[in-house]
Order: sequence, then C-alpha cells, then structure tokens
Amino acid sequence: MESQKMHLRHVALHCFKKGNSAKDTADEIFTVYKSGTTTIRTVGNWFKKFRAGNFELKDEDRSGRSATTDTDIIKTVLTENPRYSVREIVDATNIPKKTVHKHLIKIEYANRYEVWVPHLLTETGLPVAEKRPESANRRGVVFHHDNARPHVALAVRQKLLQFDWDVLPHPKSKLKQFWKEGIMRLPERWKKVIEQNGSYIT
Repeated sequence: MESQKMHLRHVALHCFKKGNSAKDTADEIFTVYKSGTTTIRTVGNWFKKFRAGNFELKDEDRSGRSATTDTDIIKTVLTENPRYSVREIVDATNIPKKTVHKHLIKIEYANRYEVWVPHLLTETGLPVAEKRPESANRRGVVFHHDNARPHVALAVRQKLLQFDWDVLPHPKSKLKQFWKEGIMRLPERWKKVIEQNGSYIT
C-alpha cells in the first residue's frame, strides 16, 4: 500500500512537470488505476507543494503548521499568470472558491481589465482612511450610483433603506471649464495612442 502511494505521487509529479492540471492528473490516475486510489483533493494538495517548490514525496511530520499558506500559493499562481480567472485559480490550486475570494481580499488584489493587480486603496496618494474617514469604517454594502431621476425616485430610495445599504453621495458636478479643457486635450491624447500603437497611456 505504501509503495503504491509513493508510485502515485511520482505519477502526480510527472504530470505536474508536463503542465497538467490537478483535475486532469486525478482523472488520468482514476482511468489507469481505478477510482478510490486517490482523490482530486489529494492530488491538488501535492500540486500545491510542487508549486511552492517542494518536490519531496515522502510524508512530512505533522507537527506544526506548513510554511506555505494558501495566500502564498495564490500569490505565486498570480505571479505566473495574472490573467487567471477565479475559476482558473481554484482549478490550479485546489483551494475552494470562497477561500480564494477571501484571500484575494486579504492580500488586497483587484481584477482590473481581466488582470489581477495589487489594489492600493488610495486617492491622489492619500489613503482613503485619511481623506474620507467616514468611508473607511463602513460595513456592509456601500451603494454608488449617479443622480439620474430614476435612481433618486422614492421607490428606489425606499428599497435601498429596506436593504439597509449605505448610499455614497454623488460628487458635485465639475465646472464647465474642466470639461472644456478635457475635450480640448483629446486630440493630443489620441495622437499619443497612435504613436504608441494603442498601448495604455497615463
């Protein structure tokens, strides 16, 4: 039994190095060795170790906590491919979806244009807590929408009260001069985009 376990771990390592996912590897093991020989979760746990650079196939002592945490594994996966969706992170790490979401929030990563990036909660260089202290300690849903008539109708306001959601006040309108200057700068910005082959400009 112990030799079969070790053999299956070698198979898992081989599949990992080939670039297979944990699910595909488990399916392959089930096909060749019959179901019940291992589980997708077990294969996923081995893949976590491999991703963390630990290729030791013998059982470790169970005392103490593993040095590699789920957070480290998620960061490693996102460093390799920041375009992964949450589903792909779940498949790659075998960490439950809810836990992945929790860790992404904890490490302050945000998905911007289908790329995971560290999310700095700042406005013009100042942390939100310093600039808007009333916003920093809000709990639950903070709802933001514009002040168009349908959005400020009595029925909508009553529904928001019923949900017990905080409504973020709509910022005051910008001056006409601000919009005029912005429109006048558009041709210059378009020219920059063309010169940079459509690359992002600041």
